[in-house]
Amino acid sequence: MASVDLQEKLARACEATHPREALEIYAERVNQLADAGGSHAYAEAASLINRMAGLRGAAVQAAYVAELKMRFGRKRNFIKLLV
Repeated sequence: MASVDLQEKLARACEATHPREALEIYAERVNQLADAGGSHAYAEAASLINRMAGLRGAAVQAAYVAELKMRFGRKRNFIKLLV
């Protein structure tokens, strides 16, 4: 399996041509960061979530953010960063 940095570089490189694959990589990384916890990890996850918004429709993004809020609701500092 590729390193996290390599996976993120690959995702950025393929956003225009393969957005679904990029979204899968980003979603997995968001899960890892949210599970890890800490303000730095939460900020990085929020940044990825914002990047994901540009790769899909507003309704799909809103549903994804709502699902994250339900799943990680106890992580209040993370939830505060989600818009």
